[in-house]
Amino acid sequence: MAELDRPLGEARSYPAQVLTDRHAYHQVLVGLEGTVELETGRGGVHVAPGVLAPIAEGEVHHYLAAGDNRCLVLDLPVAWCDALGMGALVERRAYRLSPALRERARHLAGAGNLALVEWLEASLVCGGRQVAMPRLRLMRLLPEVLATLERPWRVGEMAARCHLAEAAFARQFRALVGQAPHAWLTERRLERACRLMAEPQASLTEIAVACGFADAAHFSRTFRAQHGLSPRQWRQDHAGPTRASNALR
Repeated sequence: MAELDRPLGEARSYPAQVLTDRHAYHQVLVGLEGTVELETGRGGVHVAPGVLAPIAEGEVHHYLAAGDNRCLVLDLPVAWCDALGMGALVERRAYRLSPALRERARHLAGAGNLALVEWLEASLVCGGRQVAMPRLRLMRLLPEVLATLERPWRVGEMAARCHLAEAAFARQFRALVGQAPHAWLTERRLERACRLMAEPQASLTEIAVACGFADAAHFSRTFRAQHGLSPRQWRQDHAGPTRASNALR
């Protein structure tokens, strides 16, 4: 784990996959746009706009962002924090910043040490309201769904796994991901179908079943609604040179 000799602040976006990290410095995430799901030894948190989430040096953490997002990320040397008496900042659980501090955070990427110190001190003093641990844990749900797209997943089943009513689950899912659960699921199934159609050995019926569609007709209707052409036409248009030449014989 590389150490830092000075604090760094930058705006970052996180990918739509579960990643794990650990580093030899403290880190603070502040949500600016969208939502990043973060899980540490202290539990999970949705880093939404205005939420400050600290990560202590050496703490293994996992993160996932299912939609567009942007966070202010502050990498803070341990000795630097100790010298300024800011160690308490990373010992807290995630909390919400005041609107004024949230707005100031938008301008901290690349800012000098003085502006960073002033903002961190104000954030430490403000002691905002702690963020409750979320019941909808995308980091646990989405990888399971993506690994078993052939299953006939229903929104009610996904909601039950999160111990939420279907309406509450759908509302929270849309807020975090930017799509309704069914629309997100359909899009993931079609993405997998496109990857599988690159393999000439698989039939369209086999692909339909492997992606969780009821049958080839259901797959074809859904695919056409999304792409404006049938799976067979799409496959022909995206055929590689070898397969295209064979098709002409």
